[in-house]
Amino acid sequence: MEAQLAKDVVPFNFLTPMRIIRDAILGVGSPAPVVVSEGANTMDVGRAVLVQTEPRTRLDAGTWGTMGVGLGYCIAAAVACPDRLVVAVEGDSGFGFSAIEVETLVRYQLPVVVIVFNNGGVYGGDRRTPEEMNGPHKDDPAPTSFVPNAGYHALIEAFGGKGYLVGTPDELKSALSESFSARKPAVINVIIDPYAGSESGRLQHKN
Repeated sequence: MEAQLAKDVVPFNFLTPMRIIRDAILGVGSPAPVVVSEGANTMDVGRAVLVQTEPRTRLDAGTWGTMGVGLGYCIAAAVACPDRLVVAVEGDSGFGFSAIEVETLVRYQLPVVVIVFNNGGVYGGDRRTPEEMNGPHKDDPAPTSFVPNAGYHALIEAFGGKGYLVGTPDELKSALSESFSARKPAVINVIIDPYAGSESGRLQHKN
């Protein structure tokens, strides 16, 4: 895994931005940030890559049906641990369940940075075959795909928070450095290759 993490893959897969986020979190020092995690691939990969240096500094959405708790976790963590930065690493689907809570983050000026892994859908973006794209339902969106390149960063900007749109390692490093230092509500919209994800539990894609 370390060999894969060391690569700068662009368009982003899940490992390249996760490594950059891991290093930024470790760079904060003590007190360590509270890390909130939810999503499918994003949470799965995050469990293996994002390391904690202090106890009780990770809030995980768990398994099978608890998506949507991430922003609530962020608010609770920021209130309970006002001396700590809160960093949420979210899949775009998981984020979507409670995304409007970014208004709460801005209203109370909570030190929360939300990082959205945006691959355009549940497990990935529109992956229809050419036959499906030209078939009888060609005008219908794929049921698990979202609007491509959705502007999640603009959502928090609508309430006065700070939004970032990133697609390269340097852009992500810059956004993390600035937002972590500011300790103000922010959303970092990380554009991921729509083909990078895989259904949870499907291990053959690792071969």
